[in-house]
Amino acid sequence: MLDIEQFAESGELFDGHYKLIRPLSTDGATADVWTALDTNTMSDISQLNEIEGLTEDEIEAYGLVIAIKIYRPHNALDIEGEQRFRDEYMIVFNCHHTNLIHPTHFSIFQGIPYLVLPYCRFGSSERLIGREIDENEIWKYILDVSSGLAYLHALQPPIIHQDIKPGNILIDDNNNFAITDFGISSKRGGQHGYYEEENSGTMAYMAPERFEEEVEPEPESDIWAVGATLCEILTGNVPFGEEGGWAQLQDATIGMPALPKISPDLQRLIYACLAKDKTQRPTAQQLIESAKAKQYPIKSKKSLYITLIIIGILLIGGLSFGLTRFFTEPEVVVTPPVQETPINERYDAALRNMNSENLDSLNKGLLEMEKLAGDDYVPALYQMAFTYGWYSDSISVKRKQMLGIEMDETYIPKSDRYSNKAVAFFTRIMELNDSTYADLNANATYRLACYYVMPNSIYQPNYEKGKRYLLRSKEWATIAGDQTLIEKIDRGLATFE
Repeated sequence: MLDIEQFAESGELFDGHYKLIRPLSTDGATADVWTALDTNTMSDISQLNEIEGLTEDEIEAYGLVIAIKIYRPHNALDIEGEQRFRDEYMIVFNCHHTNLIHPTHFSIFQGIPYLVLPYCRFGSSERLIGREIDENEIWKYILDVSSGLAYLHALQPPIIHQDIKPGNILIDDNNNFAITDFGISSKRGGQHGYYEEENSGTMAYMAPERFEEEVEPEPESDIWAVGATLCEILTGNVPFGEEGGWAQLQDATIGMPALPKISPDLQRLIYACLAKDKTQRPTAQQLIESAKAKQYPIKSKKSLYITLIIIGILLIGGLSFGLTRFFTEPEVVVTPPVQETPINERYDAALRNMNSENLDSLNKGLLEMEKLAGDDYVPALYQMAFTYGWYSDSISVKRKQMLGIEMDETYIPKSDRYSNKAVAFFTRIMELNDSTYADLNANATYRLACYYVMPNSIYQPNYEKGKRYLLRSKEWATIAGDQTLIEKIDRGLATFE
């Protein structure tokens, strides 16, 4: 088992890149967060011994300081777990919003997954708890947090955070409030993330429905947590003690927490967020509108006049429509059905673009191929992996050169970002287990084995895993009748004897 504190004291670089500086948070259920110096950004790595005892601000003179979230050793991954982790990382990697802290990298070191995130020197909103805060600042807090949540909740399928609390709202360098810890520890579209426990989250911020049996993640639960967070920041205490929504669920007579010294609008907003009935809570989008107006619920005299005008127009329009229809027979317009391009034709067109000598065409083809890969079309998944993966094939090398991807002498990309993407596509092919594509399954699984049994600068050797991949690859190669690949696999397996 990897002991992170002992590892940090040893002075060894984490995954060969990161000099761990100090723990930022070690009270999470699944992971520890450390500040670290990314040695890839140092002009002179021999200066590492000079940073001992320096603050993060001082260390930035030597290179980039980042935050690194290292999952606990009991979360060491098997093959399927690695794929889930990669799947969820790919989800959050594509989430871009001012009010979200976006992970910039992930990898797996000695079987332990980790994420690299921007370092926020101003810390989290825990620093606001119990302090005298201008109400305008609270409205900004609501606007920023609800904007991040509205973005996550609007995705298809939505991302439900499940652990909104002051410690997961960070303050960025521009003094904006930004949500962290979304995606990897959340559920998306009703599917459980690999790292969550049966009731993931922090109990004091969990909505009443979270304690019911077989409940699916819902945006309304995040809104309840926003109310609990606001209550704690303003009063110094969570609204229903450490039991959170469980207390609300068990005691029908329990009242709302006292919120002195705040405006009625802000008080109404917090109480609405904490409503026991989730249907009575505002949405994240409604919170945005209220924060902008600094009002809850939003009241406007204009809205009444506009409503009356619209009703009048509709009445007049309805009368006019009825008279017209009485004297004339309306024309029936038939809209022809939209013909969708077959997926194999879309694939062929994307592949032609990807094999073009023109960079714009290559990027256009990649964009379409990535969409097809998102639909789990196995040939598209393989082409994406073939583009970014460890291949000496001239077509793969040419694509990487056109995209500006640097490779070493073995043709593996120097940045592990691309290898991780390729491995994610390969493992998705393996997970789909689609017998229609036995040849692609065999080649994808063989390539996965290569990352773990052939020396390279990206992945640590893992011969046990590599052997499992080779055996699985041989099964598919036998079905596909690929004798050449079977011979290569046998040569690889012979090294284990």
